[in-house]
Amino acid sequence: MFRGISNLNLDAKGRLAIPARYRDAISTDASGQVVVTVDHTDRCLLIYPMNEWIKVEQTLMALPNMNRRVRNMQRLILGHASEHELDGQGRMLLPLPLREFANLNKKTVLVGQLNKFELWDADTWFDARDQWISEAQEEDENDDVFNQVSM
Repeated sequence: MFRGISNLNLDAKGRLAIPARYRDAISTDASGQVVVTVDHTDRCLLIYPMNEWIKVEQTLMALPNMNRRVRNMQRLILGHASEHELDGQGRMLLPLPLREFANLNKKTVLVGQLNKFELWDADTWFDARDQWISEAQEEDENDDVFNQVSM
């Protein structure tokens, strides 16, 4: 389970080092293999351990691809998917097209989402986070989902 936020730097070659606290799970559950792809709704990357990616891939391929929105989502997520094996230092090289999609330069934010990570450009992350907080503070009495959540 991947939780929490890590501020990370890409090196000059575009390599990302996965934090040590997550490496054992990726090594054990996914033989050190991950799949990196684009998010179809936000300008960030998604990083899945291989065992989780297989489930995502099966789910995506089971969707009715006669639906244009489904087909577009499949094109984006599956078409950009890139397989990687973590090296001895827990690093992987992010392909340039993926880095360009998410506008990744040096400073990044890795966000745990239980079965995967999101990788964001740091400035984009902080701007989006501020927007999400503002949206969450707006009252919407008709939104039953959020009325059921108490934290």
